[in-house]
Amino acid sequence: MRKFLPLSIVTLLSLAALSCGGPPPPEDTPTPTATPTTPTPAAPGEAAPAVNLDEKNKLLSPVNELLGKPTDVQPVAGDAVVLRLEQEPGHLNMLLDTADAYSRNIGGYLFDTLLERDNRTMEIVPALAEQYEVAEDHMTYTFSLRKDVSFSDGTPLTGEDVLFTLDKIMDKSVEAADLRNYYQDISSYELVDGDKYKIRFHCAKPYFKHLDMLGGIMVLPKHIYGTRDFNTHPNNRNPIGSGPYIFDTWDTNQQIVLRRNPNYWNKAREPHIEKMVWKIIVDDDAAFQVLARGDMDHAADLTPEQWEKQVQEPAFQSKFYTYTSLSRPGYVGSFTYIAWNLRLPMFQDKRVRQALAMLCDRQTILDTIYYGLGELVTGPEFSRAREYDQTLQPWPFDPARAKALLAEAGWKDSDNDGVLDKDGVKFAYNYMIPSGSKEFEQLATVYKEELARAGISMTIQLREWASFLEAVTKRNFESVSLSWAIPVDSEPYQIWHSSQSEQGSNYPGYRNPEVDKILEDIRVEFDREKRIPLFHRFHRIMHEDQAYTFLFNRYSLQAVDKRFNNVYLYAVGVDPREWWVPTELQRYAGPSKLAAQ
Repeated sequence: MRKFLPLSIVTLLSLAALSCGGPPPPEDTPTPTATPTTPTPAAPGEAAPAVNLDEKNKLLSPVNELLGKPTDVQPVAGDAVVLRLEQEPGHLNMLLDTADAYSRNIGGYLFDTLLERDNRTMEIVPALAEQYEVAEDHMTYTFSLRKDVSFSDGTPLTGEDVLFTLDKIMDKSVEAADLRNYYQDISSYELVDGDKYKIRFHCAKPYFKHLDMLGGIMVLPKHIYGTRDFNTHPNNRNPIGSGPYIFDTWDTNQQIVLRRNPNYWNKAREPHIEKMVWKIIVDDDAAFQVLARGDMDHAADLTPEQWEKQVQEPAFQSKFYTYTSLSRPGYVGSFTYIAWNLRLPMFQDKRVRQALAMLCDRQTILDTIYYGLGELVTGPEFSRAREYDQTLQPWPFDPARAKALLAEAGWKDSDNDGVLDKDGVKFAYNYMIPSGSKEFEQLATVYKEELARAGISMTIQLREWASFLEAVTKRNFESVSLSWAIPVDSEPYQIWHSSQSEQGSNYPGYRNPEVDKILEDIRVEFDREKRIPLFHRFHRIMHEDQAYTFLFNRYSLQAVDKRFNNVYLYAVGVDPREWWVPTELQRYAGPSKLAAQ
């Protein structure tokens, strides 16, 4: 089963950041027009034949595929699964905006939710809540909790812990603005008739994701997190939850270890693997060496070069299941982009942003740097979802048209120094990317050269992950690259509504009244068939406005050690809670043997 996860932002290193703070955008941020500005037959926004998804899917593993051979042998407990963390997370508090993809992935094993999604069907099923009721008008939600659940310190989990968790999400002094937007229409909540195992939520207005978001609350223990400052609580690095695993150790810059919860309430979903170990390895090449020699069991994001040149070797194939997928753990897919800080004058004219898109040779970059292992995207939804408008074509690589648009916007080289200027200001900016990704540095270098030929000076700014996260969350950037990981039934209010530009995930500071209205309409429409046209209109506006330069939906290139049984690939990735290892193949008999690796 899968816990619900809110939409989270992820870089090409599979890192994630959620944010708050920052100055408001200028009042004169341009809004889109209905007329495309690229009047060529292949211009973005014009209708194109529908994409042949069957053809694209040939590369990707099917949903619910069993990796390896089916077996009738009864699962046994024991062993460990060793995974990689590309960067060290700041903490393991799932509510805070600064929780990244790493901490959210680990947190899913530590904290339970009221409801889950079945891996195979993606249907909502009970978890901490054994029953739930939804009022016909979608304005009231009632959950009846199990009475046999305890936190890892032995304290029973009750409705008071659920209400406390939501209190913290709603508390504006808590750095949880990204989550808060999903609960903004919850008007009140309480224990039903004083029953500490029955909770009722009342809504000010309907929202098609209320059940998802209420069911997806990762419940924190009030008796632990209710003391001291929540944002800097010491248990943010020593978490206590009710999940299938218990926090064990965190060796800074080395590894984070969880151990199986011996008192886990869900015996039907009790994991078989004794320990989960995340080794913190920043360098991709070093991580591959650890994997290849057998000291790591699962690689969630191999580099394209590794996939093409090393993974296909017989020696590697003999030890690992290898597969491609669009999914990331807990998410159906993702898209990568370059964001422009619209608070800066140079980026406020959409003609400039369109020009920047046409100066990025995305197809060549995808083909050469990423070995074609992905697909270009035109907008902010999962490229295989019906909400994504398949008729839109990517902005073409067209330096001549880009230069013409820049001239129309008033950018000219008035002093003949090779750099465009306007009103005495040079077109020069920093492009911030997280250090450690060879592919991303190559992309930035190719883009920098093309920009220079058009008279734009771009400086590549490499930042260590913690510093990178802080700069993004404080809106202290000029341009930056990240990726959004997309959950089931996503909706883009968190990223694009103007209310999220100061505290939330609207990092560029984008404001558009029509987009605001569309996003608000999407939230209250429960009929997916009626939501899809709204998504398509939103997609077209974002494609036209280019507050992001939309890049790729990259394939996730993964490997799993063949000693594990029951490894299924689902629409939202693999689920190590289901894995087990035959006794004779178990590698880690105890903590001492594990630590020696």
